[in-house]
Amino acid sequence: MWPIAKQTLKAAIRYRLVVAMAVALLVIVFGIPLLVKSDGTAKGTVQLVLTYTLGSTTALLGIASLWMGCGTMAREIEDNVMQMVAVKPVARWRVWFGKWLGIMLLNAALMVPTGLAIFFLINARADSSELNEFEKAKLQNEVLVSRSSVREPKPNFTFSRQRAYDYSKLVEQGKADNQYTPAEQALRMSVTQPEHVLSLRPDYTRLIEQNENAPSYELIQQIEELEHQALQVAKGSREIVLPGQVRNWFFQIDSSKVDRINENPIYLRFKFNAGDEYDPKSHLCMWSVGAGTSKRWPPDREFNEMTIGSSVFQELELPAGIVPDKGENRGLVNVSFANLNDKPILFLMEDGPMILYHDGGFGMNLFRGLLIIFFWLGLISAIGLMASSFLSFPVATFMSLGILLISASTGTLEQIIDEGGITGINHETGKKDESSMLDGAAIFFASGAVKITKSIWGYSPVDSLSNGRTITWATLFWAFFAIIVVMGGLIMALGAYMFHHKELALPNPTASMN
Repeated sequence: MWPIAKQTLKAAIRYRLVVAMAVALLVIVFGIPLLVKSDGTAKGTVQLVLTYTLGSTTALLGIASLWMGCGTMAREIEDNVMQMVAVKPVARWRVWFGKWLGIMLLNAALMVPTGLAIFFLINARADSSELNEFEKAKLQNEVLVSRSSVREPKPNFTFSRQRAYDYSKLVEQGKADNQYTPAEQALRMSVTQPEHVLSLRPDYTRLIEQNENAPSYELIQQIEELEHQALQVAKGSREIVLPGQVRNWFFQIDSSKVDRINENPIYLRFKFNAGDEYDPKSHLCMWSVGAGTSKRWPPDREFNEMTIGSSVFQELELPAGIVPDKGENRGLVNVSFANLNDKPILFLMEDGPMILYHDGGFGMNLFRGLLIIFFWLGLISAIGLMASSFLSFPVATFMSLGILLISASTGTLEQIIDEGGITGINHETGKKDESSMLDGAAIFFASGAVKITKSIWGYSPVDSLSNGRTITWATLFWAFFAIIVVMGGLIMALGAYMFHHKELALPNPTASMN
């Protein structure tokens, strides 16, 4: 395999691909900082430079990997070069895998100096004499750092119709707390919030009993609509803060890390929606931290006032030492928000709020991020090689690009799932009244494709690095497992199988004309 890998690398050098790629990467790394326009702050400039350099490097190396994967195999087959290799006592899968290793060696040879250049250029910019101490500290604390996040535990929104019915019947009895049997008490403790909301709807049990006696499609629809409404109410109670209300979030930090975390500032990251277009000074936000503990912020008043816009992420710096470090509240950060606006404020669960704290340096975080990009390149190379194992170079390139485009179309696929198919929908409900077999097949395909694409492209090293977010070793391991072992392994196995059954000795009119 190694001789094949070396030969592939030498071929890339011979065709001057390495030189062309190196020049292009130099232009990206050194040229983008001169071209980007930020918000004028050092933090904004560094974030843009990181985003564009890493994004452009990924795109450029991805295109090169795809081109090499499609070209190195297909052209050697078309030019009758592979026939001389295939007659040697080497298994074809070793030849295929050697080609892949050669492309990955090329990617590694280009990524290592590029990563080092990005690291030293960013640090040189952060240490520039043009920046004051405040800007340098902001860079070191918010961008050139590795910060982990802590969220509230996800609420349990699972649903059981039988349990919801049993609990609703129990509530109808109106018993006092000391009158419940152990089994009834266990049922009370097991219900989820949507099931509790249904207990407030007396028609729910009536509809279920009617459906048991005389099942009908209309009754099922009414029951499902009540259950859907209960789920929305349960989610809304966790996400919506009405005018005049106060919402609390509790973040439990590992108590063994509290002393180290308190050495640096921590950050409250959040985004809210208010049903309007972005306005940088449109909403009054009142925040406080540490209610009921000895570590309060702000220390001189009940709430800290901010006037900010909606629909964008914000980071609120909290002073070092704000995490409680004693007693039963050690590591428990209580965050309160008061809505004094005239409209509801919506905090989507997937967008936070969250607590960010320092847990490492920028260099190692950049290394882990580049490794995830390297895994992506490995998968792209395998797709190109797989296609070129049984197709000509133009067709293999077209097929590989099609696979990548489909894998990137998660928005369309998720819309198919949300709407329940690909045929017409009821625009009042956003769902279709009746589903066909075509809709079922479309949902099945879309669900599988979304799971696959999210397991591959769901990692966002560029976004994490530009925001100073930690790319954990666990994330790196699962990225390697999902991208290289699972998806890469399947594609490699398919490519090696197709190449093994490829008839290399067929007449090639194009080659005979050369």
